[in-house]
Amino acid sequence: MDVEVFLTHSNVTEDDVRDHTVVVIDVLRACSTIVTALDHGARAVMPVLDMAQAGKIAANLDPDVYRLGGERDAEKIEGYHLGNSPLEYTPDVVEGRDVILNTTNGTKALARAKSARHLVAGCFLNAGRVVDFIRSAGDDVVVICAGRQNRLSLEDTLCAGLLLDRLWDGSEPGLVTDAAHTAFTLYHTDSQTLPVALRRANHAQRLMERGYEDDVDYCYQVDTLPVLPYYTDNRLVLYEDLTPVNKESETPSEPGSPAA
Repeated sequence: MDVEVFLTHSNVTEDDVRDHTVVVIDVLRACSTIVTALDHGARAVMPVLDMAQAGKIAANLDPDVYRLGGERDAEKIEGYHLGNSPLEYTPDVVEGRDVILNTTNGTKALARAKSARHLVAGCFLNAGRVVDFIRSAGDDVVVICAGRQNRLSLEDTLCAGLLLDRLWDGSEPGLVTDAAHTAFTLYHTDSQTLPVALRRANHAQRLMERGYEDDVDYCYQVDTLPVLPYYTDNRLVLYEDLTPVNKESETPSEPGSPAA
């Protein structure tokens, strides 16, 4: 399969993602929050572009069945139930509820990829699960790093490199795109000292200065939540919770499934 990597989401178009399996990565913190919320029992996560869209959706829901979550400038939006710290999305807060999520970079990256054949949210927490899904889908792949304020972010690029390393079994194919080569090479350069490299990332430093060191440590754990947030009907749900009929319509059967 061919793999393209976008080091920020800002230039992604519908043509770039159409008919592809797409992985959106926002390690700090949107995708880590999405993975955590769904693992802790949220029914769905609805990514939105701004407060106006979030408010419109919330106005049509029973107040007890949803939680508004999100950030601007890394801090919780005034009037929201939750910020963008994955540690806030505990089972007692989100279980059985929908989360309307509004963030600076991650939800915008997801919006740019809505026309993909398959769209999933990835981060370090569920890296292995994402790679398994990519292999089973069998499509050409687009990896979109959310980045920060239209610039490269080290943590997203290193996570993309980790995914490529696993997809390619540790050896770069003969011809790859420049961005894919960059992510793969950077990961190999820093893989032996990955925790040190990740903590040097600009956004990690910024979050730690604001008191979110526990978020950084949490988001940098690898393969701790083997769940797959899958985008369908304008929301992210656990792929594992889709009915067999819905799975059949969304994606080819995965190895080991009854229909495989």
